[in-house]
Amino acid sequence: MMEREIHISPQDLLQAMQFRPGDFANIAIVSGQPQRVNMALEKLKNPVKNFSAFGYTFWTGEYKGKRVTVGNGGMYAPDAALITELLCVGGVDYLIRLGSCGALKSEIKLGELVLAESALRGDGVTKYYVNNDGFIPQADKSLTDTLEAICKKHIYRGKVWTTDALLRETKEVINNVIRQGGIAVDMVTSPFLTISQLYNKKAIALLVVSDNLITGEIGFSNIKVFDAERRMIGYAFNLVGAIDA
Repeated sequence: MMEREIHISPQDLLQAMQFRPGDFANIAIVSGQPQRVNMALEKLKNPVKNFSAFGYTFWTGEYKGKRVTVGNGGMYAPDAALITELLCVGGVDYLIRLGSCGALKSEIKLGELVLAESALRGDGVTKYYVNNDGFIPQADKSLTDTLEAICKKHIYRGKVWTTDALLRETKEVINNVIRQGGIAVDMVTSPFLTISQLYNKKAIALLVVSDNLITGEIGFSNIKVFDAERRMIGYAFNLVGAIDA
């Protein structure tokens, strides 16, 4: 029988990757999609690689005099949970997640933006962190308000439902999520906000709409989505400039 309290802690994993205290900045911008990470890296001055391991790579550089960490923060709930916890333990206090989502309202169009105020936990990871079915992870309200003001154009705010089963988004499941107030669906926001909140970090998730579950539109390769990704990254760095850290 296992007698140790835990097999691998976040500290153990960081040490194994030769991470040193202070390698990460106080602010981190993370995304699962490589093209978003590369676009964010273009905005950093003198980026230095923190580590590259297990398919994840992080750099820290400067943006307008502030240190900022950028990297791929996982595309799905399990790896998003892993990376989010490593960032929290590694000294990041402000976490900005740039992702994509499917809209759960017919009026939300491809390429528009969704700000996650909170998350509905349909993933399988967060139950290992929070043993409470009623727990609803929250984004930091102050950062959310600031980012909404930065975006200027109309964006949608509300609950984002996270699922592990992309190909099982059936009518029965989705309609139940809508009844709970969900306006969008993704595969990351729940563990990202949950773990950030447990570590008392300020976290925010901004998502570009890549498809619509009500109208049936699918725009993963739509130019509107790519254009929105670039705008989204610009908004995130404008938020970095507004953070008093």
